[in-house]
Amino acid sequence: MITRRLLAAFVLALAIAAGATTLTPAAPASAAQYNWGAIAYDWNGRTAWAVNYASEPAARYAVKARCGSQCGYFTFYNSCGAVAYTSDRRHSAWARGYSTRGGAERAALSRLSGPKYVAAYACTSR
Repeated sequence: MITRRLLAAFVLALAIAAGATTLTPAAPASAAQYNWGAIAYDWNGRTAWAVNYASEPAARYAVKARCGSQCGYFTFYNSCGAVAYTSDRRHSAWARGYSTRGGAERAALSRLSGPKYVAAYACTSR
């Protein structure tokens, strides 16, 4: 009798285990979506921006192609970025990772003193 009970318990456990695997929720279909952006700038005041690229290298390549090899650049994803200059363009500052255009612009401007202006901003889709 003990053997029948053990066999019945084993079969029941096996059935539950098989049923449990079919009731397990599926994993998410895809990983998190990243929309990459970049802003390039140079000391002559030239700027270029690119948004909603699938990868950081693609966004970087796009702005370098538009601005030129002499331009500096920065990248960001699922957010906004901005670059600012002093009026004489002797100094520049940039900000990235902000949820709004205004936040990115204020952050870039706050890193400079004296007369200054925002030269470019860009925001990706989120």
